[in-house]
Amino acid sequence: MLNQIWPEMLGEPIQGTHAASLQARSFYAYSNGKLVSYAGVVRKTIKHCGQTFNLAGLSCVATDPDYQGLGLGLRTVAAATRWIEENNNIDIGVFTCESSLTNFYERAGAWPVVPDVKLIGSREESALSSESLQVAVLMRQFSAKACAYESIVRHTTINLDLPVGQFL
Repeated sequence: MLNQIWPEMLGEPIQGTHAASLQARSFYAYSNGKLVSYAGVVRKTIKHCGQTFNLAGLSCVATDPDYQGLGLGLRTVAAATRWIEENNNIDIGVFTCESSLTNFYERAGAWPVVPDVKLIGSREESALSSESLQVAVLMRQFSAKACAYESIVRHTTINLDLPVGQFL
């Protein structure tokens, strides 16, 4: 389904959805035995400005074009977002999307755009970034710790410490 929806994603067919290290959790809808909507949640622990934060983010969100407009995408993203909200071990929710989709994520899970935050895959010169991919960064602070450290998680660049070629 992802190859059908994003045939141009990074110029290559999508072989798999999530690296095992990202502890993915899947939310999906089936119709007549066919996968028609999907939202993944990936998790990662990072160090940022001397603090350790547990991140979660939406990944590989897609709805089959034949089923779009029926609210399935909204429901899968809402379910994934609720899971993140209810997981007491998540400090920050953060992910990227095309600018044209930001209103969808606001409606589906109250995900606001944070134009003052840049995400980088790693410090490697060839690493992907929200800037190089020209995508919007969406973020929510879930834990008391994340709220207490708002001054270091906003107006900043966050290194996701991922292998080159991977991104959220």
